[in-house]
Amino acid sequence: MNSRIRNIIIIVLLAAIVVTFHIVRRNATMRGLEISVVDRQPNIITADDVDSILMASFPSLTKTDIKDIDRDAIVDKLCENPYILEASAHTTTGGKLQVNVTPRIPVVRMFYQDNEFYISHEGTFMPITAKHYCYTLIGNSNADEPRLKKPSGINLADTAVKKQPSSLVKVWKTASYLYDNPAYGDIFDQVSIAENGDICLVPKLGQLTVILGDTTQMQTKFENLWAFLDQGISLVGWNTYSTINLKYKNQVVCTKKQ
Repeated sequence: MNSRIRNIIIIVLLAAIVVTFHIVRRNATMRGLEISVVDRQPNIITADDVDSILMASFPSLTKTDIKDIDRDAIVDKLCENPYILEASAHTTTGGKLQVNVTPRIPVVRMFYQDNEFYISHEGTFMPITAKHYCYTLIGNSNADEPRLKKPSGINLADTAVKKQPSSLVKVWKTASYLYDNPAYGDIFDQVSIAENGDICLVPKLGQLTVILGDTTQMQTKFENLWAFLDQGISLVGWNTYSTINLKYKNQVVCTKKQ
């Protein structure tokens, strides 16, 4: 037998082994479930929560043959959850189902029209859960707006919605900015909308209000605030002023306490 024929036989045998292994693997029962949740803080969903969702929706999942696992249905079910941003599912060479989940990040806990809920970094509704408490900004609004019929339907980033609640949009954009810029965000614990529509922030230290105005020129406003904190308030103390107003272009207007 010459080397060419021998090589062909080896290739055919290897291909047959691979095909046989693939057929056996596809017809084998799933050998386990592995769940991975991306660590994004603050996070209010865990691998155990994901497991509970899957077992409630697909009770016979762990007894299912690999070829019969509907990975698309699993991903769709997980992405219906308001705490989950993205999900993927695939089977490993060892016969396990690997599920990967990216959670949504709550950036503000909102008290709005007798409702209480989180708003995610993406601008979506997240219900309050007693199971996993989340430390984040507290938000509220004193603006007079039409009643929100369905809080669970909030998607503030959806530009196709013509009449988004103005105060919720302002709170979400401000909270998201502060989350993305923790050097600024770490000093505040409240964001609110005044009756005139101004965005107001309350720092963790002192008893004063920082008036942001609207969501334009956010970077400039906070740079101006930081310069003032460094050059001014650090000399006289946090309790000297009742308000620091940043709404006017390139100005920091302060009101002293009476």
